Amino acid sequence: MANPDPSALWVIRVPAVRTSIEVLSRQKIHSTFMMYLYLRMKAKEGKLAEASPSSDELRSLIEMPGNPDSPYYVPMLDRGARDSGPLPGFWRKRNLAGIWGAATLRRAASLSWLTDASVQYAMPDNNVDLAFKNLLYGTPVSAAAIAAFLLRDQVFLKDTEPTVVDLVDTFRGRFSFTPGDEADFVKLFDSAEPEHSIFEQWFEPAPAEVVEVLIG
Repeated sequence: MANPDPSALWVIRVPAVRTSIEVLSRQKIHSTFMMYLYLRMKAKEGKLAEASPSSDELRSLIEMPGNPDSPYYVPMLDRGARDSGPLPGFWRKRNLAGIWGAATLRRAASLSWLTDASVQYAMPDNNVDLAFKNLLYGTPVSAAAIAAFLLRDQVFLKDTEPTVVDLVDTFRGRFSFTPGDEADFVKLFDSAEPEHSIFEQWFEPAPAEVVEVLIG
């Protein structure tokens, strides 16, 4: 395949990622919603048995530079103040199994549905309803905000500047929300664009160092 035109390579703007984190931080969201999205994706791929809180696939979604002792960042909080922007509690230490391991989830009444009687990960048929109730507390989360956070390191290939629609569509594909899952998506996610001036521009051309890595 020929190398892409450098002018067709785009990344999400850092200010958009930061403001998306603020949007997420203002809503009551259980941090296990991040693990749920990963487990649901693996289940849709038919690979739930391979899911692990130590997997590179999961860790890559939440790795964030800036805190060597706690290298993972999950901008979701279900208790305490949620109106003061990014919080120290968003940083997570290396032992993800300690918070998202099957045995840990099994012991929590509101999370045990993510496991089965054998203490293996599970994805029940009514998982969307359970996630909506126990992880989102009855309020859909901004699709654009969570997409911008989770896809913050992704390079987008498009001849013209991508839009928020492209961002959300890429998120849908990345996390296995197929056209047949529209009702599930609508229940979990609010597709309205967040009201903030920073979102007038979501993308910018990929920096030269990114282009160099991709096409030499």
